[in-house]
Amino acid sequence: MIDFGGPTYMGLRIVQSRLLERTIEDWSRVRSPSRAARRRRRGHRQNIDVTVTPDPAIYRVGDTMVMHPATYLELRRRLDAQKAGVFA
Repeated sequence: MIDFGGPTYMGLRIVQSRLLERTIEDWSRVRSPSRAARRRRRGHRQNIDVTVTPDPAIYRVGDTMVMHPATYLELRRRLDAQKAGVFA
């Protein structure tokens, strides 16, 4: 879900998108990664660990900042702490 309205920061509109995720593949449990990749392309299941995490990056497109909701919450927490005088 993409939220096109809402918060701004220093005149920049903030858009939150759950689509901004990073996929990390851990190939350390396979004996031969190149052989496993070849067999995976052929459709064989491999012993790799796939982890999906929120992308911590903030992308600026014109006057808009696009980020994952988890990144927005972290940004909001840091800005509130900075406003209160507690630097984290």
